[in-house]
Amino acid sequence: MTVSQQRTPGAGDVRRPRRAIWPTPAFGRLRTRLTVLYAGLFIVTLTLILAVMYVAASRNAQRTVGAELGATGTVFDRNWVMRTNSLESGARLLAKDFGFRGAVATHDRATVQSALGNLNARLGSDAAFLVGRDGLVTAAGGATPLTLDADVVSAIMQRDRASGVFTSAGTPYEAVAVPILAPQLAGWLVLAVRLDDREMAALRQLSAIPLEPQVLTRSGNSWRSRAGVASSQEGQAINRFLSGPAGAPAGRSQGVVRLGKTMEVFRSLPSMTDENAVLVLRYPLTKALASFRALVGEILALSLLSLGIIAVGSWALARSVTHPLLALRDAAQRMERGEDPRVTVDGADEIAALARSFNIMAQSIGEREHALEQSRRKAESSSQAKSEFLANMSHEIRTPLNGILGMAQVMARDAQGVQRDHLKVLQTSGESLLGILNSLLDLSKIEAGQIELDNHDFDLAETIATACDPLRVLAEEKGLRFEVQVDPAAAGLWSGDALRVRQVLTNLISNAVKFTHAGGVAVSVEGVADGVRFRVIDTGIGIPAAKLETVFEKFSQADGSTTRRFGGTGLGLAISRHLVSLMGGLLSLESREGEGSTFAFELPLIRREAPSASNVASVTRADSADLGRPLRILAAEDNPTNQLILRSLLATLDVDLTLVETGRAAVEAFTCARYDVILMDSQMPEMNGVEATLAIRRIESDRGLERTPILAVTANVMSHQVAEYTAAGMDDVIAKPIEILALLNAIDQALEPPAELEAVGSAG
Repeated sequence: MTVSQQRTPGAGDVRRPRRAIWPTPAFGRLRTRLTVLYAGLFIVTLTLILAVMYVAASRNAQRTVGAELGATGTVFDRNWVMRTNSLESGARLLAKDFGFRGAVATHDRATVQSALGNLNARLGSDAAFLVGRDGLVTAAGGATPLTLDADVVSAIMQRDRASGVFTSAGTPYEAVAVPILAPQLAGWLVLAVRLDDREMAALRQLSAIPLEPQVLTRSGNSWRSRAGVASSQEGQAINRFLSGPAGAPAGRSQGVVRLGKTMEVFRSLPSMTDENAVLVLRYPLTKALASFRALVGEILALSLLSLGIIAVGSWALARSVTHPLLALRDAAQRMERGEDPRVTVDGADEIAALARSFNIMAQSIGEREHALEQSRRKAESSSQAKSEFLANMSHEIRTPLNGILGMAQVMARDAQGVQRDHLKVLQTSGESLLGILNSLLDLSKIEAGQIELDNHDFDLAETIATACDPLRVLAEEKGLRFEVQVDPAAAGLWSGDALRVRQVLTNLISNAVKFTHAGGVAVSVEGVADGVRFRVIDTGIGIPAAKLETVFEKFSQADGSTTRRFGGTGLGLAISRHLVSLMGGLLSLESREGEGSTFAFELPLIRREAPSASNVASVTRADSADLGRPLRILAAEDNPTNQLILRSLLATLDVDLTLVETGRAAVEAFTCARYDVILMDSQMPEMNGVEATLAIRRIESDRGLERTPILAVTANVMSHQVAEYTAAGMDDVIAKPIEILALLNAIDQALEPPAELEAVGSAG
């Protein structure tokens, strides 16, 4: 066939194998091909194992050398202690000898030198001499003449007993000095042993490896021995060892380091002067690793062989396995896009069986996806039903609570004595029921992921006071101490969600007061580098160690009897931990049963600067006195009980109240008269509060009227409902049951003139 007759082979072409120089094995079964491939991979794995073994051997050699050096250093320490004890014992015996003390007292130099020589020979020391009270060497025994530096003599004279290393003519000595009393202090007897090459040779003989020992002493900023000055790298390592995290050298007697190809052990030696002394034991690692050099060559050879096998295995894998697997990959991508994922099955080997299984799986997945879609729709329907149920239950429960708490507030104005106490119980019980309802709603929001933070600038001290003041009264009624400490670094303006911070603190402090019978409760607030740290500490009943985590679970308390003894739903701590986590912190607990508990958390709040006095606009309340007439309020409320509550709460104020029962009636009343504030219920017949608000805002826009504040007074206060009120044009939300103080504050804030208008007025 000529070149012009050749064509590109297609999918249906059957090509004849070409004759190759080297015979190519033909493996008909995938099992055989994979066996060959696994053999190559096994060799690669074997190479890796050998490499790991070499690294392990290298590290083991390093550890072994370090351990041997350390053991040699320990032997040196023991010899040091034994020699010091021997020198000190001999010196003390001679110093107490009556004849020797008499010779020292009468300055009998010949007798003193003879005694020193005998002692020197008996103990095997290199030098023995006497230092007088004037600091001069008055007698010496032994063949080694010593030149004592002034700091050595000063160290001997300043101590009753001195021992350690000192240097004379560049040679380090191990020495002891004891006082001579004849009967008064007549001088000091000093015995010394050279730490020279002879001593280091003896130390080498005690070691299983041919190490290189030296005693180094500090000379200025460098370390020096008889052989010369140590390298800067070694000197820096010794300095790090002496000033390490363990403190003084006595706190860490040995250090093991690797400097280049040498392992070194440092052992600090006691010094007679302020000059540091260190024993250095060196050993080159190349000697320990010499036996592994042949292993390195074998590993390289096996690695090259493995590369060749991997290349052959890759070629076989590409022809027999990779191409069918790529077809399966493409089918999986089609399945992800929602297209037909089926693949064409050719052959009868394992890959073909996998392709058939894939087709069956794709069909099953399609059926399951259809079933999951149906389940998803049902779940969404259930979630919607749950949300509607919670919204309706919130409204239905808050409406009678509004009647209970509202009338309790109204009746408490004129009640006296026992009646006031009864009303207080009624109001407290209603508020407890309201707290349980709010906790359930918060839990529902957390589970649905609907809680969002409202970050703004707030005064931290004011927020803490708001959370603590109501509970302070409860603590004082129980006879408890109640302390609040705010670090000056934490006071001032911060950016964050003040409402959630106050909610968490209220939950924690309420629990602390509830479970404390004696002692007190302390609240601590500190400024830290990343924000603010809060702690609530009590001396209450505490929590067993086994229950420290379960108290943060929903509907859980430390034990079953706690609910009966103290009350509560077990939701406060679960909600608090979720809120702290949402704000970027972590709520922790430390407690001991019978000793009290400490709850702590840090929040990454952002510090804000307080505005200057020139930027703060003066606030003028637009109350009835400013208007020169009664405050005109339009209230849309369809429930007769709630109408009665509003009339009663506002009866004592200078207010002209107009009540309507539907949203449509509220719109008609607005078109006929002007009002200072509109109180709008959310659920009403004919037209609800949101629709009525939208209609009023359209009328204002069409007629060019000033904006009238509209406040939602409703039992529907879930987050999505509040967002709907704001979007419709309402200015604020007052939750039912209505608190008179919250109602009046909301009306006050709604009637405050905008800051920019006040600034213009003051400029004019």
